[in-house]
Amino acid sequence: MSDKVLLLDLVNYIITYASDPDGMMATADGVDIFRDWMPDSPTNSIALMEYPGTSSGVCNADERNISVQVRNESYEKARKKIWSIYNLLYDPENDIKIIDDITASRWVIVNARQAPFNLPKTDDGRFIFIFNMGVISSRDE
Repeated sequence: MSDKVLLLDLVNYIITYASDPDGMMATADGVDIFRDWMPDSPTNSIALMEYPGTSSGVCNADERNISVQVRNESYEKARKKIWSIYNLLYDPENDIKIIDDITASRWVIVNARQAPFNLPKTDDGRFIFIFNMGVISSRDE
């Protein structure tokens, strides 16, 4: 079992469905959207990073915590991109978003921990926006 499968499913969902007014949100896993790390290059990139969650103990599902980060040399482009991802993955009118077809065999329930916010500018002048979410999902197989 790979603990990266949920992240890969979310990466593919973002690539397929997120819209960016400046073009594609991301092109491919490991090219400009990454799982559990954000390399120094490319300058403009997205990362989904998992941190400890909890086991439901009741069914074949777990709650996992994921940080979504967007880095860009433009403050405005980074802000727009993080909000596009946030709006894709979260439904604030219902406090959660149920995505029952993220893949043929995976469902997720997303609960944002907070709205996107800006981190301090990096030493090399890039902007990072972030939000954290809890994701209840069927277990990786």
